[in-house]
Amino acid sequence: METINVAEAKSRFSELISRAATGERFIIQRRERPLAALIGAVELERLERTSRAARKLALALGQEEAILEKVERREIHPAMAAFGLWRNETDLAALADEIAAERLKPPSRPDLDL
Repeated sequence: METINVAEAKSRFSELISRAATGERFIIQRRERPLAALIGAVELERLERTSRAARKLALALGQEEAILEKVERREIHPAMAAFGLWRNETDLAALADEIAAERLKPPSRPDLDL
């Protein structure tokens, strides 16, 4: 994936569109920060189809619509949606409690004398 700045993207826009239509991807930056992506229409349709399939799968697995909407609005991280699917699994709840308890314990590493 090629990274280009806004000024370069403006001056080469026609060329970049043609290249994106053949499958290339571009990240457009301003002040060395990603601002936008340029991809072809076929690639966009593939990404949207994949997103719709993932949403259908999450719903089929029992995920709540409200959580998926929060993920889409970027209010919560997508990993939280996966965690939400496990909320009723007693084994995973016990594992989460065990991990939390272990994190509260002081480290078991020997002291170093430097």
